[in-house]
Amino acid sequence: MSTGEDLYSSIKNNVERARALAVTLGEIVGKVVRGIPSRVSSDEMSVFVLIPPDVYYKHKSLGRVGTLLGVVDIKTLNFILLRAVGYERADAASVLYSDASLVNTAETYEDEPGGLMTNVLVKCEMLTKYDVFNGGPAEAADVVIEPQSPAILPRGEVIEKALDLNRGLWRLGYLDSTNDVRVSASFEDLNYHTLIVGTTGTGKTSFIKNLIATAFLLDDKSKITVLDTTGDYYHIFLPPDFSSPAVKESLKTFTGLVGRINGFKVDIVLPVTRAWLRNYADGKGDVISITTAYFNNFVKPIIDYLDKRGVKLYASVEMNTIRVSSSEWTAEARILPFYFKFGAIKGVIHKLNPYFSEQASHFLKILVRKSRDEIRSFQDIIDILESDVAEQLKIHKSTKENIIRGLYLLANTGLFNVRAARIPLSEILKTNRRIVIFDLYNSNLDDFAQKILIYYVLDKIFAFREALLKAGSLSDRAIIIIDEAHKFFPSSKGSEEDTNYVRRVAGKIAYMMRLGRRRRLGFVFATHNPNDLSDIIIQLANNKFLFRIKAEIAESFGLSKAEALTLSREANGIAYYLSPWLRESKIKIRVPIPPPIGHYDLSRE
Repeated sequence: MSTGEDLYSSIKNNVERARALAVTLGEIVGKVVRGIPSRVSSDEMSVFVLIPPDVYYKHKSLGRVGTLLGVVDIKTLNFILLRAVGYERADAASVLYSDASLVNTAETYEDEPGGLMTNVLVKCEMLTKYDVFNGGPAEAADVVIEPQSPAILPRGEVIEKALDLNRGLWRLGYLDSTNDVRVSASFEDLNYHTLIVGTTGTGKTSFIKNLIATAFLLDDKSKITVLDTTGDYYHIFLPPDFSSPAVKESLKTFTGLVGRINGFKVDIVLPVTRAWLRNYADGKGDVISITTAYFNNFVKPIIDYLDKRGVKLYASVEMNTIRVSSSEWTAEARILPFYFKFGAIKGVIHKLNPYFSEQASHFLKILVRKSRDEIRSFQDIIDILESDVAEQLKIHKSTKENIIRGLYLLANTGLFNVRAARIPLSEILKTNRRIVIFDLYNSNLDDFAQKILIYYVLDKIFAFREALLKAGSLSDRAIIIIDEAHKFFPSSKGSEEDTNYVRRVAGKIAYMMRLGRRRRLGFVFATHNPNDLSDIIIQLANNKFLFRIKAEIAESFGLSKAEALTLSREANGIAYYLSPWLRESKIKIRVPIPPPIGHYDLSRE
């Protein structure tokens, strides 16, 4: 047999093997076109796939930019993953009349369905390849693909392997271009911090609640702390609205992706003030009165709402615990009142208010240390400042004014020396509950008081993790969730005092984010306005999720103009996931919304 005949026989054998292999990897939808060369160069890695009209009409995903296809290369028999980047669709008339003037003359207004029975040309970029027979990890697709190689719509598991989309138990959602390709990350990625961006109502909060539920089900090493300033999280221990068709559909999706959740236990830290006790608890400060007031004012309205929709819950209050149960849900929330005791924190007063200038903080620290036994209140410090001590310490007038103004602001928060039950923060940090919510929303605190608490809590959490690290007992992961992050970690804009705040807070959060990784401390920030968020957070958050947002903002995160424009028009629950651990650095995902846990806003009812 001649060399030519041997080659022909070998190629023919590979054609048959490629087709047989393609059938096992997905559904054959076409072939690499014969009339246009495949190209691999330093500037281009493209291939054209020809799809017959019956197949094109059968699959809704065909015709959509971003659809994932695959081929089995006839020469190497490797599977190569492709992404559709363009389509060419023509009526049969355009083939018959190549001259535009002839087309215009021959065109009629009558429908000609037969004219649409033409092949579709798909331009694809090559993504990855892997050897199906010998195994091994997927690699970059760097080979020219043989014409006539069979093209397929790959099965979900084939795409997952080709893109290495299942890296761990943090189940994110599904690849947007398919119905069955799961996307997951490692919970270890959370140690490298996460930023979630999107306009209001696009799915940011639902995504965070999915994270909470997923971590509870699949990662017993994660302890989640939520700093709730929006009122979106304190009720997560309640069930979702099982009467809602949207919730039922989302629950089905989440269960298939992660598993079924039937409730959990949370701790709710409630900062209390004299005003709160007066307005909600008839001035009573015992733990039963506080818990009962919290239940009646903030939890029971949601239970009543569910009852009207046919979702029946049994609820009870015992000491500081709220319990809810039904045939589908069992959960409890422990209410932990908190406020500052002046005597316990006067030694760190200089660090408590981030609006203190550096000089003010420095001199206040010296002043308190020097007169510690005489100081029992904010007014004592102010009185000492008004004496000749300020002159003795050579405190500048503007620094003195900054200290006094900052002390008045602290005193007016109402968070000091409240006559009520109190759980020390040191005990709260040691709790065995895996979900802790600091409810700053129902505490009715103003923005300044919220900032003070957040700043203080973060400082204490970091110190607690540092102590565990030094003791060699750091075994779990701490995840801190902060929604509306731009309110607390703003960009450098505003007055001189705002500048002091921004500088101190930016320095603190940068320190915690950089050193937090070794301490297994990860931040999850969410914002609808990243332009007002500290650049430090944007730089140090390695995981980014972009939901629907203005195109120019999406571009600033690295999306192309076309991707950014498309994202600005996307439906709720669609997001770009950007990560250094992804093969492509970014992919588009679809997340289950609404979430599988409590998600209510009765102000809209």
